[in-house]
Amino acid sequence: MDIIRIIGVGLAGAVAALVVKQTRPDIAIVIGLATTAALFFLVVGQLAYIFEVIRTIVDRLGINTEYIIAIIRIIGVAYITQLGADLCRDAGQTAVATKVEMAGKVAIVALSVPILIALMNLLVGILPG
Repeated sequence: MDIIRIIGVGLAGAVAALVVKQTRPDIAIVIGLATTAALFFLVVGQLAYIFEVIRTIVDRLGINTEYIIAIIRIIGVAYITQLGADLCRDAGQTAVATKVEMAGKVAIVALSVPILIALMNLLVGILPG
């Protein structure tokens, strides 16, 4: 099972970083980054599968791909922002982590504007008047 491998890598990285942190905090950060990269590569295959399923559904239903792509980008920005903020916190940079989160939120709002405009146009078309 992939999840067992993912948990194993995560736990091994966390324990290694915790042990090393007492004597070499700079190396502990590198271990954390390396563990994060390893975990990312372990889930890339699952991401490819998810995108393929979404593509199949979009093709079958004839959904406008512009909105699906925007939603996928929004989800991606949310995950990447959380990852970046967590890495900043792990490095002891809480203030920077907060700014990363704020920038991610602004990016999400910017990416959602076309969806909001389409929704408003739909509502205007439905409302009598």
